[in-house]
Amino acid sequence: MVGRCLAVLFGATLAAAGLVVVAPPAQAIPPPPGYPIRGVDVSYFQGPSLDWAALARGGARFAYIRASEQDGRPVPNNNPDPFFATNRARARAGGLYTGAYHRARPDLSGGRQQAGVLLGFAPYTADGLSLPPMLDIEWPRAEWGLDDCFDMTPAQLVAWVRDFVDEVAVRTGRQAMVYTNTNWWNPCTGASTAFAASPLFVANYSQNPPPLPAGWTSFALWQHAAGAPIPGSDWASPDLDVFNGGDAALGQLAAGPATSLLATVNNRYVTAENAGAAPLVANRAAIGAWEQFDQVDAGGGFVAFRSRVNGRYVTAENAGAAPLVANRVAVGAWERFRPVTNADGTVSLLANANNRYVTAENAGAAPLVANRTAIGVWEKFRAVRPPPLVNLLANANRRYVSAAAGASALVANGTVAGTSEQFDQVDAGGGFVAFRSRVNGRYVTAENAGAAPLVANRVAVGPWERFAVVTNADGTVSLRANANNRYVSAENAGAAPLIANRTAIGAWEKFFRLVT
Repeated sequence: MVGRCLAVLFGATLAAAGLVVVAPPAQAIPPPPGYPIRGVDVSYFQGPSLDWAALARGGARFAYIRASEQDGRPVPNNNPDPFFATNRARARAGGLYTGAYHRARPDLSGGRQQAGVLLGFAPYTADGLSLPPMLDIEWPRAEWGLDDCFDMTPAQLVAWVRDFVDEVAVRTGRQAMVYTNTNWWNPCTGASTAFAASPLFVANYSQNPPPLPAGWTSFALWQHAAGAPIPGSDWASPDLDVFNGGDAALGQLAAGPATSLLATVNNRYVTAENAGAAPLVANRAAIGAWEQFDQVDAGGGFVAFRSRVNGRYVTAENAGAAPLVANRVAVGAWERFRPVTNADGTVSLLANANNRYVTAENAGAAPLVANRTAIGVWEKFRAVRPPPLVNLLANANRRYVSAAAGASALVANGTVAGTSEQFDQVDAGGGFVAFRSRVNGRYVTAENAGAAPLVANRVAVGPWERFAVVTNADGTVSLRANANNRYVSAENAGAAPLIANRTAIGAWEKFFRLVT
C-alpha cells in the first residue's frame, strides 16, 4: 500500500482480459504456494481504470481500497481518495469482499481524529461483505520530510495506534485491521505487543511466509508483491495479496457474528448436513459448526445465507424443486431469500427462485425445501445468535475489562484484548444475558448479591449471574445486574474492580461491546 510502490499484474489471465487500459508488464508474479485465496489492494496510485470484472475472473476474492489520508500542505487536510467510491462499487459488482483503509499521518493529528476521517469517508456496514476498517501504518513517503518513525517516539506511536484502533472499535464494534511491515513496526513501536487482538495485514514481498511483527502469532492477509510501473503509463496495477485461510474463514472475517435458524415445528436447529455436502435439515438440538450461517445482504430486501462450515451459499436448488443445500460460491437468483417477519416474532423465508416459502418438510424430518405458497407452522423459524465472543471496553478509561486468571475480580485495566479479556455472551432467558470468561470457562457473578465486585467464578447461571444489557443513545451499553437491579460501574474511573452499585448510568457505567 506504499503509494510510491507500483505493483505487478494479478496474473496472466488478467493481462489477457485487460486489467488496465494500457499494456501490462511482461511478467506476472504468482501467489505464494499454500495460499489459494487471492486479493488486491488499491488506491489513487492505481488510477481510475482498473478492470474489476477481470480481477474477479482471474480469481480475486477480496479488495482493500484506500478511502482517506491526511496531508500537511499548507495545513493538515482530510483527503478522500478520489477513486474510492468507484473502486468499491466495481469490486462489489464483481463479487469481491471489500474493506476501506486509511493511510496514517500520526505526525499531523491524533489517532481518534484520523479514524473518524476514515469512517466519515467510508462508513462501516455490517452487511456480511465488508472487511474490518483498516489502518495503514508504515514508512512515511520521502516527500513528507520525516524520519522512518514520523519523528515520533515508540511510546507516542503506540499511543496513536491505540487511539485509532479504539475509535474504530467503539464506532463499529469490530477490531480494526492493521497493515504494517515487521521492519517498520518493531523499531518504530519498540516491538509493541499491544495489538494482537487486531487482525494483521503484513507486507513482505516474497514467496515465503513472512516474519511477523511483535505481538502477532499469525496474519490474516499478506501483501506478497508490489512491482514495477506499467510501461508507458502513470498508473500501476494493484498490490497483490493472499488470505491466510479458506473460504469459510474469509467469510467470517467479513461477516462478524453468525446466525443460526431454529425451526419452530420441532425446536431443532437447521444444519448444513455432512459439512455442507448434504441438504439443509432441521435436526440438531444444539449449535455447532454446521449450524452457523452468515446472513449476507443480497440487495433489494433479499438476504443470502453463507454456511460457516464450508463458506458456500445456500441455494434453492433446481429453481426450488430440490432441497436447499449450501454449495454455491456466489449469490445468484436461487441464492436469494426475502425474510418475512410474522406476528409471533418468527421469520419465514420466501425464495426468490420460485416465490415459495421454505419449509421444514415433514415437521423437520425431511430436508428444507422452498415449496409452500403460504406460511404455516412448518414454515416458521427463529433467528438465533450463537454466543458471541465479546470484549468490553470501559468508557471510563478506554481499557478492556479483564478477568485476569479468573480468580480475582474483574477490572478494566487490559490494554490488549487477549484471552483474559474475552467473554462469551450467553442468552440467560427473560431478556438477560450471562458472561462466560474464556480464561477459565466460568460465569461472571455479581458476588454477594451485588455487594462485592464482579468475578468470573461460577459454573452455572443463577440470579446473580444474569445481566440486562441496556443500549445507550451514544451507542455504548450498560449492564444492570439482576442480583440487585443496580448498574455495573468501572469504579473509580476504572482503577477499582467492577461492581454493580449504581442506580443511574453515568460515564463509569458505560461500556463499548466489541464483537469478535
